[in-house]
Amino acid sequence: MEASKEKIRSLWVPLRGMNLLLPNMAVAEISSYRVPEALPDMPEWLLGTVKWDGVEIAVISLEALCGIRVPSNPVFSRLMIVNSVRRESKVKNYAIVTAGLPGLIQFGHDTPDEYSDFEEEGLQCMVRIGNEEAIIPDLDHLQGMLEDQLDQAA
Repeated sequence: MEASKEKIRSLWVPLRGMNLLLPNMAVAEISSYRVPEALPDMPEWLLGTVKWDGVEIAVISLEALCGIRVPSNPVFSRLMIVNSVRRESKVKNYAIVTAGLPGLIQFGHDTPDEYSDFEEEGLQCMVRIGNEEAIIPDLDHLQGMLEDQLDQAA
């Protein structure tokens, strides 16, 4: 099969003020929102931790990472549990706050109408499909940022 014809099962995830696009296999679960327990002296994008599958996992806000004000009203919010992309990491999973339930999309090189670089740390690029835009995160870089912050808190 030609590379341009290959499609990856992906999730189109609503955030507050933007969308997120990532491979379906990167996500372990979508769970109901729970208020994270704050960690002292952490950046605004690291909201705290919640208990998931018997362990404490970090909760992050991509909106805050992009400098967008994090809404205090979590109505319709969910926690999207993301799998680690680093085998040796102590961080096996973390959560991203979403603004609702994601939708499935088959994504390939020919899917977007436009690609553009995204200037925020931890985010790779922006894609436009029709009238909708989504950011694609750099999951390895994002996890590295999270690991650095959690190491500082320890």
